[in-house]
Amino acid sequence: MTATTHYAFSYLLCAAAGMEPATALTASLFSLLPDIDHPESTIGRIFSPLSKYIQRKYGHRTVTHSIFAIMFISAVLLPLLLIPRLLQWGSPFWTGLYAAALLAFSSHIFIDLFNKSGVRIFSPFSQKEYISFRTPSLRILVSSWQEYILLFVIVFFAFTVTGEGFSIHKAVRSVGKMIYKNYDNAVKDYQENSAYFCMAHIDYFDNIERRIIIVDLPVLNMYPESGVFLRNNERLVIGKENINEITVEKTDKQVITKRISGSDPALLKSIPNGSYISGTIDVKNYFPELKSNSFITVDRRSDGAGFILKCAAPWEISRILNLHNEIGVEIEKLKKKLCSYQIDQLRGEESELKKRIETLRKKGLYNNYGRISKLTAEMKKIQSKISSLEMKESMGGDAEIQEKINLLTNGFHFYFDLVVFEM
Repeated sequence: MTATTHYAFSYLLCAAAGMEPATALTASLFSLLPDIDHPESTIGRIFSPLSKYIQRKYGHRTVTHSIFAIMFISAVLLPLLLIPRLLQWGSPFWTGLYAAALLAFSSHIFIDLFNKSGVRIFSPFSQKEYISFRTPSLRILVSSWQEYILLFVIVFFAFTVTGEGFSIHKAVRSVGKMIYKNYDNAVKDYQENSAYFCMAHIDYFDNIERRIIIVDLPVLNMYPESGVFLRNNERLVIGKENINEITVEKTDKQVITKRISGSDPALLKSIPNGSYISGTIDVKNYFPELKSNSFITVDRRSDGAGFILKCAAPWEISRILNLHNEIGVEIEKLKKKLCSYQIDQLRGEESELKKRIETLRKKGLYNNYGRISKLTAEMKKIQSKISSLEMKESMGGDAEIQEKINLLTNGFHFYFDLVVFEM
């Protein structure tokens, strides 16, 4: 059985035995312990090394599903009986918790007698398997429809025994939430009919409005952990954890899709407004300043960046389309940092000052002496800067900048593989 069924059955037994709901809920966690011999179980994933060791040495549904395991747990939990009595903590509560924990642990072994494989209840001293029904067709296969029916019945009686208000809708909803059956089935239905326009009937919790909303929405795409829908012509992302119930139905209208791949940005500019884009864009040797959002995930690497698009709108990739222009601007900025470029600029300023000084001298050295001296001082500063830049250039000061320019000029790579679809 699955962890959900074990927990629900244990809770039912503890509640039926008269335990308080809080005690029953807490003690029922012990119903998961026997499956520590299965690395893929809930408890097995938490204690993975121990789980793998037990499975490798003994196998599944052996020592941890035996009467000796029950005896071991009863001994381990004895402090729940002894310590409260010694410290006078109110032993009836702890006695109840002790009994509930043992009942929860034992309930796991009992209900596993009804599955296909049975249980080796005297392991490791006997490898005989004990199974409830001799007829194989009456045994329950794990995660099968028979187990889901059993789980439904257990949940029904659990609601009844605990005195909670019960309705068929509430029971189905609880089962659906526990096994995530509704959403996973909706994803499968969408994947099978994704070539068609699909509508989803959703019962979900809106975190912004802080209330349950039941609505019919067009489906843009569905992923394992969230779905993208259209509400009032705006994209709406709903996480799986917020969806109580969902069903997906296809319509007769087909979705228009077009695959676009290559390195020419002009191809992307032809994408019509009102369409949605999914796929990848890869950029090498450039690092655009773009941030991730609900529809575009930015993966920054040492050699560039990758963009994963999920139902992105054309305007959201406009910045990516302008990367070639951005690179041209970036190259010009880098060139202006080169010593040779700065020297040329300073040479021009030096030449202009020489002309002005010569003109003033012709007009009269005595009358223009002050201005000539000031311009001469400016020219010497420029000549000093030129000398410093020439020295820096001769020592390879431009190597790093030149390498960046070469990377952007010759090493820049832009490739996309996208699917565009219109509703």
